Amino acid sequence: MQQSSLRTPGFKRYWRWIENLLFIFFFITILYVTITSFFDGTWKSFFGMGFLHDLYDPIQNKVYYKSVLALLSVLTTFFLLLEMVRLFFQMKPYLNFSNRYRTFLERLKNAAGSKKWAVFNDTLGNSSFLGEFLRRYKSNFLAKVFNEYISKLFIIFVYIEMMPFFQKFALFTIDNAWYSWLYAYLMWELSYWIWHYAAHRIRLFWCLHSPHHAPAEMNLTVAWVHFFAEGYYTAAIQVPILMIFGVRPEMVAIILVIDGTWGTFIHAGEDAFKNGRFGFLEKLLITPSHHRVHHARNPLYMDTNFCVLLPFWDWLFGTLQNEKKEVKIEYGISREMDVTNFIDFYFGECICLYNDFRKTKGFRNKFLLLFKPPGWTPESSEKTAIALRKEFLRGREELGRTSRDLLFNRIGVLEQRNNQEVTQKNSAG
Repeated sequence: MQQSSLRTPGFKRYWRWIENLLFIFFFITILYVTITSFFDGTWKSFFGMGFLHDLYDPIQNKVYYKSVLALLSVLTTFFLLLEMVRLFFQMKPYLNFSNRYRTFLERLKNAAGSKKWAVFNDTLGNSSFLGEFLRRYKSNFLAKVFNEYISKLFIIFVYIEMMPFFQKFALFTIDNAWYSWLYAYLMWELSYWIWHYAAHRIRLFWCLHSPHHAPAEMNLTVAWVHFFAEGYYTAAIQVPILMIFGVRPEMVAIILVIDGTWGTFIHAGEDAFKNGRFGFLEKLLITPSHHRVHHARNPLYMDTNFCVLLPFWDWLFGTLQNEKKEVKIEYGISREMDVTNFIDFYFGECICLYNDFRKTKGFRNKFLLLFKPPGWTPESSEKTAIALRKEFLRGREELGRTSRDLLFNRIGVLEQRNNQEVTQKNSAG
């Protein structure tokens, strides 16, 4: 896969150096802005400004949801910094640092001019802390920067331009009552569930969505990782549904902010939020624990938990899956890949699809390859998520059961009992 993207080993090596240098530059820049903004907001809070003002001012103006979003934004920044600090102290790169630094300087001094960069690169490559840091964060940071320059200006534009057109076909328009907002958010979640489900079950769309699932660890920077063209696909599905079923554009604008804030928060990894659960609220909200399941590649967890805030549609459509202590989460996608190779990380599934498309014979099979689930081939569907999950649950079906299954089973038992009573009465009559 990697050699198909980067043709010669020499070019591949230099390209990886370029990637690493870009990551270091953007990491320092983004982290500096994040840290200074966080501490500036914290310091100003002691004087009634900063974060305190962001929390208190919306309450005074009775815009309560903005206070919740402000709190989530502060927690998200705090958890992001906490994740990195915990990794630093877990890996302990400061142990024997002075000895290792002296050895590095000696090697650098004794190396010929053309070999000095190789010594520097080799030293970095042998650092276990840096290796783990690159594995967790490198491609995530590069994806954030890539998307900032490529897509952000266009995705919002698409939503704004599409909504007035489809609003003309609205079956009705809802008012501004509290229950209308609940309806609007449920419709948003329904439209989100539909595109998200399709993104996992249709291979062409999976190519657009797969970078978000490529990271090998869950942390808050995973929320930054999206394929630049995915916004067009999501808007093309969500906007018609929302407008036709009466959700007003100004509601969508607010819901987008809520969705984005909560959607970032639920990517908090184990280093920031150990169990990721909210007690009894686990039944009412999508939590970090739910979303960790969504990002897992275990057969039990594949293609589950598509919603962002409310688990209603996952529950109704049978895609809700709770985290099980018997099945430890393994993050990432099913194929082997190098998460520190940005080309493979970001474009790898597109390249795989292209290669499979070329090798597949027959127009019908080529067409099906695009729209069948990932893992499907003309010869077999045994590697699709549905088949793998079904095989895993054989003999241990209880791991995949949810309250929906229990309720439907209960309804089925009651219906069967009523039918038996009716049959007995008819027989007696």
